[in-house]
Amino acid sequence: MKLHLVAPTKNGETYLFNKGLLAPLGLMYLAAHTPEDIQTRIIDESVEDIDFNDVPDLVGITTMTATAPRAYDIADTYKARGAKVVLGGVHASMLPDEALRHADSVVVGEAEEIWPRVVSDAAAGRMERLYRQEQFEDFTDPLLPRRDLIKPNRYWSANSVQTSRGCPHGCNFCSVTAFNGRKIRVRDTESVLAEVDSLPRNNRVRKRVVPFIDDNIAAHPSRAKELFEALIPKKILWGSQASITIARDPELVRLAAKSGCGFLFIGLETLSPDSLHEMGKHQNKVEEYAEALALLEDSGIHVMGAFVFGFDTDRPSVFSDTVRFAIDNRLQVAQFANLTPYPGTRIYEQLLAENRVEPEFWLDPSWDSHVVFSPGNMTPQGLFESTRQVHLDFYSYRSIIKRLRFRRHWSYWLAFNLLYRQTVVAARTQSLGIPETVPDAT
Repeated sequence: MKLHLVAPTKNGETYLFNKGLLAPLGLMYLAAHTPEDIQTRIIDESVEDIDFNDVPDLVGITTMTATAPRAYDIADTYKARGAKVVLGGVHASMLPDEALRHADSVVVGEAEEIWPRVVSDAAAGRMERLYRQEQFEDFTDPLLPRRDLIKPNRYWSANSVQTSRGCPHGCNFCSVTAFNGRKIRVRDTESVLAEVDSLPRNNRVRKRVVPFIDDNIAAHPSRAKELFEALIPKKILWGSQASITIARDPELVRLAAKSGCGFLFIGLETLSPDSLHEMGKHQNKVEEYAEALALLEDSGIHVMGAFVFGFDTDRPSVFSDTVRFAIDNRLQVAQFANLTPYPGTRIYEQLLAENRVEPEFWLDPSWDSHVVFSPGNMTPQGLFESTRQVHLDFYSYRSIIKRLRFRRHWSYWLAFNLLYRQTVVAARTQSLGIPETVPDAT
């Protein structure tokens, strides 16, 4: 039996310089749970085209909301050619009835434990319409992902490792808790170390560069300290996601830095306490941001700060306040996003009940070129354009020079800023139909 596991991109596009950002770890885990006698292949659209003339017996497609239309197109094409199709992932789990319009079966929830039964049923010709994983996976000692099914040189980093699942916080715009639960499930430290030891080294820096793709690697502080301490002898470079609350424990920050942490993606979200309350992010304290960021940077940990605009308590001043804060605190990089009410989140259910969100907006492949809901204190177009202007201001040449820190790997951060600036300016040029030469936003 032939099995293809497919990771779609939004429009079938590849990533930066024809390389994918991260290898599809979820599909590699799924492959590890596939019986050995199944001929298994992973197809990641970020690094290769799909050859629909190569029709397997079974196709498994993972979906996020951003990739749902493309995932459905792929599913429809394979089905028309005679393959059985299973859809899974976050989006299909939130909207299984929608996904079933394009698939023979849908897997709801974390799929690894239930996957061998799905494959067995497919081989026997008795697939069920819905497979629901009722309990969260035991993640203490998972099978090692099938890295032999990818080509590492096609990715900027193929060494992704997950050390925990779930998040204890309940932000109303986030689907993590709906999919992975609010209880932190951590791997045994020895299990993590064994996987790290199995990874190849980076040829340029002669160290293993490891993205830990946990939703919050420091959510369980005592366990995080144990893990970081154990990583110190490994001499790796790593990055991950964490809450800003990591900085409330200087010892935790010290161990993170000593173990090789060079980068953290942190959801600062907003400078408005009212908006933090609205989104349910009670762990964030705006008055602690500046000191926390200083501690992390002084420890050699660069921060990518993430901000979201469009909550009902947001006022027009939030845009200028945010970009000023991000520049003054010299964030190396930052992400500024319009609020998106993803299906499965509390904010989506609220806005849907209030008739303030476009129904099934995700089925329009161009949905992210506009705001898909009605904000409380601004127009959708005003929100979209103001967020774009924040990007232009933050990635202006003057801002880049002001924020640049001349320390280890500074040239990489400069290159990232310049590349991101080019992307933002190109997107603005395309959407507004203005000349290619755009004045520097300062």
